[in-house]
Amino acid sequence: MVFFSCDGCGTMLKKNQVDAHANRCRRCDSVSCVDCSVSFYGDDYRQHTSCISEAERYEKTVYKGNGKNGKKAPQDVWMDLIADSANTAPSSIRHYMTQLATLDNVPRKPKQFRNFTANSLKLRGGGSQSIVDAMWDYLSQEKEKQMAEKKKQDEQQQQKKEQQQQQQQQKDAELSKAQDDKGDKKDEENTEQTTKVLTSKMVSKTIKKVLKKAPKRSMKFKLLRQAVSEKLGTDKSTKKRLKKMMEEFGANNELVKID
Repeated sequence: MVFFSCDGCGTMLKKNQVDAHANRCRRCDSVSCVDCSVSFYGDDYRQHTSCISEAERYEKTVYKGNGKNGKKAPQDVWMDLIADSANTAPSSIRHYMTQLATLDNVPRKPKQFRNFTANSLKLRGGGSQSIVDAMWDYLSQEKEKQMAEKKKQDEQQQQKKEQQQQQQQQKDAELSKAQDDKGDKKDEENTEQTTKVLTSKMVSKTIKKVLKKAPKRSMKFKLLRQAVSEKLGTDKSTKKRLKKMMEEFGANNELVKID
């Protein structure tokens, strides 16, 4: 729950106490939030429903919070709802809602709430029970509205998150495709370059060099092709072309030799 301090006299005030204090205190031109020290004039304070704590403000980067992702405790949310409802409740129960907002630890369950309210506000006998019921019903309606609004906001945030994820996945896919295309293009360029370098003259000359060093100046075709391939430094993409070129030179017999 947010607390305020009167800038005129320094009195500590709950949110629902500000209006009544402003009517009594002649020096109360504005009130300041106890946590963030921001001053509010007129009715501006009503929009200030939540704030950072002193620990968060002063510790900054080393602040660890309460370990619950900054979520308010259910009781604090309930007390804020009562304080806000005191300003919007129907005239028939507004006075009682204002009094209720000044109390601490108002129960959140129906039976306990009714007992607590009846005892604390001295609502006994006559039509008192109908007043307590009206207060509970109004708070229940406001809570449902609050939950519906929160659900809507959560759905919008989830949709936004999913859209961002889809956009990121699309960007990643496009980047990956661009990199693959670039790699394929580079491989094609390398293959083309290797193919251009692998000439008939070069293959013929290399075959003769290998056979001259071989025993009896002869080799089996498969071994000869492997040796020529190693000499030329060919890769997988050009081995088929090399085999074809060697066959064109007549080096496709089981045993290849030179005189």
